[in-house]
Amino acid sequence: MRRKPILKALPALLALTLVATSCGGRSDDKASDGNKNDTKTTDGSGQQTSETIIDTADCPDNGTAGINGDTITLASSFPQSGLTAAFAQISKGYNAYFAKVNAAGGVEVGGKKYKIEVKDKDDEYNASKTVQNINELAGQDGSKAFAIFNVVGTANNIAIREAMGENCVPNVFAATGSPAWGNPEYPWLIGSTLAPYTLEAKAFADYLAKEKPTAKVAMLVQDDDFGKAYEEAFKKAVEGTDIEVVKVATYAAGAGDVGAQVTGLAATKADAFFVGATLLACPNALQKAKGAGWSPITFVSGTCISKTLMGLAGMDGDKVLSATNIIDPANPAYADLPAMKTYLEDLKTYGAADVDPTNGIVAYGYTQAAVLVEVLKGLDTLDRASLMEAMHNMDISGVGMLIDGVKAKTGPGDPFISEYLQMAQYDGAAAHFNNVGELLDFEGKTAEYTPEAMINS
Repeated sequence: MRRKPILKALPALLALTLVATSCGGRSDDKASDGNKNDTKTTDGSGQQTSETIIDTADCPDNGTAGINGDTITLASSFPQSGLTAAFAQISKGYNAYFAKVNAAGGVEVGGKKYKIEVKDKDDEYNASKTVQNINELAGQDGSKAFAIFNVVGTANNIAIREAMGENCVPNVFAATGSPAWGNPEYPWLIGSTLAPYTLEAKAFADYLAKEKPTAKVAMLVQDDDFGKAYEEAFKKAVEGTDIEVVKVATYAAGAGDVGAQVTGLAATKADAFFVGATLLACPNALQKAKGAGWSPITFVSGTCISKTLMGLAGMDGDKVLSATNIIDPANPAYADLPAMKTYLEDLKTYGAADVDPTNGIVAYGYTQAAVLVEVLKGLDTLDRASLMEAMHNMDISGVGMLIDGVKAKTGPGDPFISEYLQMAQYDGAAAHFNNVGELLDFEGKTAEYTPEAMINS
């Protein structure tokens, strides 16, 4: 593989994909003893062995770059200003968790303790700025940071994945549920505990099959790969059923007013409304639907269920369904969970003064840090190839704010970190989500429910 050490700036895309979280509960907060990292690197010559996933044959000699003394440096780029500034709350969650680890002396890897430092810059959700930021923070040759961590957005991660891969720099916990993070051509990039968007579509299709098996469905989707993932996966999921998609309307990425599209969808009098939207388009869609006197069974993207966005929807979001695998920190029903108590205490002790512990985005960031620390603890050797081998061979549960029963699990041929979902319904008056039904286990099935072209994009 030929290396191209300088990142190529893509056009300034706003592929709005992300994160947000929310609900669930569990009975304990103990980390699983089954962290099956089974880290394998090379045969000593730099050649990939038969047991490895990561091919280091063409890698530069930079396997420990970004480790200085007892400090592991990570680089990140995410929106911190403008309309998408709410996503900066992710970093408040993971910085608090890392601060806790650092206060205890760091994470122990191979008998030595290391502190974790994250350097970040604002990219305003602009993929071109993401490239600039990573060039600066990680270096054009990837020499300044050990790994890229939690970059927000699909287009943003795609903009850096080729250069990071060819420089053999891990890009871990990409903060988006894009199924493209399963593309085997890019093993140095891996997603996060966000379940693939295509599994959300499958979960809603299964819900309708039970609750409204002859449903007529109207869909609002963003006009890019984010929206296409929902649309194509949902259509695939309802094949052979009596559920029918009667109309699909699209909107441009970054648009906040989708009133015209929703008016057209409402005119179909569909029984169900699938909102494959994110950011301001999501609460706006819920408001416009109510304004049109349309009250279908409604499902919103997991990227919509943050406190900020659902707060904007208010009672117009009442009874809306979504899916997540993170405990909703805004739900008082989970106040006595050990995980919740630990989370709240950690944010109080180590979090920023302005952190909002009830914001699910914060809980999401906190959880990504917890999973990363578990992966690091399972390494025998601290180098980039070992980290990525472990990321592709993990089995972790009971950490951070993961719902009880959710696993962060990968393996050969299955790079999707979390394939568990909990359906949840929004209580507009109480301003939090409540679980609906049992935890859904799609472990190892993302490829089955996802059009192949979406994974290989």
